[in-house]
Amino acid sequence: MKRLEQTFAEYFFRAIVASNTGSEIPDEWKNYFSGNKLSPLQLKLMGANAHINGDVWQALTSNFSFEEIKRVKLFYKSYNKTINKVFDDLFDSAIVSDKRLQNLHSITFGLDKVYGKMLLQKWRNRQLKLALLHFEHHRKFERLKKRVAIKRERIDKMILRRLR
Repeated sequence: MKRLEQTFAEYFFRAIVASNTGSEIPDEWKNYFSGNKLSPLQLKLMGANAHINGDVWQALTSNFSFEEIKRVKLFYKSYNKTINKVFDDLFDSAIVSDKRLQNLHSITFGLDKVYGKMLLQKWRNRQLKLALLHFEHHRKFERLKKRVAIKRERIDKMILRRLR
């Protein structure tokens, strides 16, 4: 998992270098480095979206073979506990910084946080599926990758519109 974490971070650093040098920024990071004036909350959410809905499958496939991914699957899924702690911190930070999110949290009796964790787990599992399809069924992989890119873009637009 350390190998995966290191590679995972490298995708963000590559995007920083590309942004600073005027090189082509990877698609999953283009909105993050768009030049728009983004709030700290928007940056956190867009960065999380780029990582979770763009970088994970790449980090898995660049570090592991198909058989190795299947073997580390349980470790990958158990990592959700650690990811949930990061989510909790991000969620608490978001609640403090945005009145609308505070209201949503109150109206839903805290179920918005539970739903967020469910989405996070779903997205991470989908990235695992993408990584396996990358080796197994290239055409299915390309279709799913395209659908994930559309969803990632939609999420970025929502973050840009609603959290100013």
